[in-house]
Amino acid sequence: MKIIAFSILCVLTSITACTQEKKDNSPWIPSKAKTIYTVPFLTKQNDFIYVDKTSLKPVNNQKFRNAFVLTPTGFAVVENDKNEYAVIDETGKVVLDFSASPISLDVINGLTFYKKDIEYEKKMPVWKWDWNILGGDVKKEQTYHKFEIGVLETKQVLLQKEVPYLEDNYSLNFVSVDENHIFWNGTLYLIKKGHLSKIENNIAELLENKRYIKALGNSFSIYGLDQKKAVYNGLKGTETLSIKFGNEDIVLKEINKERYEPEVPKLLTDTNTNDIYPFPQYEKVFPKEITKATTAQIDFIKKTSLVYSITNSPYFLLGVFNYDHEVWAFDWLYIDTKGNVTDSIDKYNFKVLDQIGNIVWPDRKMIMPTQFVDKSWKFGKITSYSDMNDLYIIPIEDKNQLRTKGLWNSDKNVWEIKPEYYTISVLDTEKQIYSLQKEKDGLYTLYDNKNKKSIGSKAYTSVNSDGLVNIKQNSGENIYYYIDIYSGKEYKEN
Repeated sequence: MKIIAFSILCVLTSITACTQEKKDNSPWIPSKAKTIYTVPFLTKQNDFIYVDKTSLKPVNNQKFRNAFVLTPTGFAVVENDKNEYAVIDETGKVVLDFSASPISLDVINGLTFYKKDIEYEKKMPVWKWDWNILGGDVKKEQTYHKFEIGVLETKQVLLQKEVPYLEDNYSLNFVSVDENHIFWNGTLYLIKKGHLSKIENNIAELLENKRYIKALGNSFSIYGLDQKKAVYNGLKGTETLSIKFGNEDIVLKEINKERYEPEVPKLLTDTNTNDIYPFPQYEKVFPKEITKATTAQIDFIKKTSLVYSITNSPYFLLGVFNYDHEVWAFDWLYIDTKGNVTDSIDKYNFKVLDQIGNIVWPDRKMIMPTQFVDKSWKFGKITSYSDMNDLYIIPIEDKNQLRTKGLWNSDKNVWEIKPEYYTISVLDTEKQIYSLQKEKDGLYTLYDNKNKKSIGSKAYTSVNSDGLVNIKQNSGENIYYYIDIYSGKEYKEN
């Protein structure tokens, strides 16, 4: 099977923010992923302490109202009795002081990025007061968010910004381009001695293979990381695609049309050569002529509304939406760069998702061939996540209108987890750890699909991928604590 690494990245809006570095005389030592032996442990007094995960002995005498697992670089967010948040290292040393701002962490390229985000009421000037003419009230304040995002190890601040509540939002969605470059918030950064330096701004979209798209008005250019000159320059967005078949010019309109206009159009055309580069990677030119096709295929192509490039292959995906209420899905054809049309292609690990993450291609018939389907079954939206490869969570409804989910292996054409569950949640894609809920409002149990065995003997109201679980006591009180999702070991005082 041919493997294609395909990731759908969020389009990030670029902003201008001063990058500043706080004074620190100590040299930067890069944080590397290491084995973490310390875990948060819930005591009988409902405090969290940190203990050695094997011996369960406390590593220090600190207690917290809430504590979180350590990052691979050895940092954790903690909360005190004053509802204040801080970041500590593995020894318990505070490296980001306590404040009212909630903190989140993420690790990319061995660096620990933090975000502080607090909501507050800001007094507004008189011309921005909200006047309620009917009620007579005057609102003199407006809800704002105050953001700070930076690098924990070097105390470099990448962004400090106050914005109205319903306007801009900022996340720790940093992306590693290579070991020396990171992409975030429309900007490409070079990492040097732990310090991030901007080397390119106003990036509309990051592509694979160290490529990116820059936008200037309605003009788009594609660059490579190590290339000062654009690979493709002055591209324009289009929803119209023209292809020749013999003496006939087939003109397709409203291709890849969406309800909301994307920041980067899904078809980019070179106005000098009329070459068209389709989404998602814009890496190859759509053929200008059909060289081989049947009459039925040509009729299909004339109704095409979706054209995507299948990356790391010579093929393009052609989709026609079938509005039959029994189907309500795309039908597919394929065309290669030379203009040859075919009904099917080799199996590629390439996935097209809709706007909420459900699988569009490959469709259900490709994932689960008809011979493996009960005639009474109806299917819901199929889901799959990065690194799940041939595994898909498939919801079905049987003849009794009972709705369940199972985990299907499309390579082996077998149920890895039979469709007997109300919910299947992915905790670790690589090690195939799942939480299973048998029925609505039921408890979750842990399951190791790789080794085909249940994990632990407990069931929980909820289970997070970091090991945070919730149980409801007889009193109705919810208690949260941590477990090892791979063994079921609980980090809680009995």
